[in-house]
Amino acid sequence: MNTTTIAWLAGTGAMALALVQATPAAAQPAFPDKPVRIVVPFAAGGVTDAMLRLLQEPVGRSLGQPVIIDNRPGAAGMIAARLVADAPADGYTVLVVNTGLIAITPFVQKSAGIDPQRRFAPVAGLSSAPSVLLVHPSVPVADLRQFLDYAKANPGKLEYAVVGKGAYGDVATSLFQRQAGVRMLPVPYQGNAQTTTALLSGEVKVQLTILSGPMNDYLKNGRIKALGVATAGPSALVPGVPPIASALPGFDAVVYTGLVAPARTPPAVVEKIGHAFTTALSDPALRQQLATMGMEAAPLDGKAYSERIAREIGAFAPVIKELGTE
Repeated sequence: MNTTTIAWLAGTGAMALALVQATPAAAQPAFPDKPVRIVVPFAAGGVTDAMLRLLQEPVGRSLGQPVIIDNRPGAAGMIAARLVADAPADGYTVLVVNTGLIAITPFVQKSAGIDPQRRFAPVAGLSSAPSVLLVHPSVPVADLRQFLDYAKANPGKLEYAVVGKGAYGDVATSLFQRQAGVRMLPVPYQGNAQTTTALLSGEVKVQLTILSGPMNDYLKNGRIKALGVATAGPSALVPGVPPIASALPGFDAVVYTGLVAPARTPPAVVEKIGHAFTTALSDPALRQQLATMGMEAAPLDGKAYSERIAREIGAFAPVIKELGTE
């Protein structure tokens, strides 16, 4: 073999190597080139599931691929969280979360081994649902400030309904007590239907919870009273009810819903998914539909949502520690 042939072979080999090295980047299709799966940690038919189904078509249209809703309830959302945390970080599997799932449950169920700030990349904030401080009419107060005075004067007298120790309502009510300097006693129930029945009957006197459709009817007919809404300012969903923050500056117990992806998902992919969702939430008709479901459209980009998650974790961490649920 002469030197010319050797040189040609060497050159050809170098070109082939260069082509092989360049091929993955050059051939990599634009995201997405297949359906995107949204894992919902709740059963079909709930408000979160309903919201995602409203967004499903416009988001799919924006992405140019179908959006698939995959309901994976169980273990207070940890089954779905584990599934997505362990999924490939390619943007094709994302998780819908709320305040409880991202800022409370992982720290209550530490054995699950899910550190949300390490295992997930925030994609976008979607909506908020204000918690409302409800009391039975037998509590001798007319407004939030009177309630705080009454609770301070009667430590341990008022009982409040929660769905399980360490659940969102338990932790949020404990945060309220911590900031207000009051002490009430928790009474755990199996589900929301039971807590509603207990409040209506006067078995318990207080509940901090998201308003459901029937709750609005009970408010209108005077079977329960709403003293404050857990938002920074007045909420259009609960007109005429003052924010708890007016008496407890900085109090925030909104149930906020958003999307996260597996950690190390490429930032450009995260941004593209997030943009599709936040754009869909700008539609006035869709926002009105959410309002009828008890939710306010509250879109945030990934960075702003990450900052909100950090604030929520920081606010609830000392309460979780005090409750001894770690």
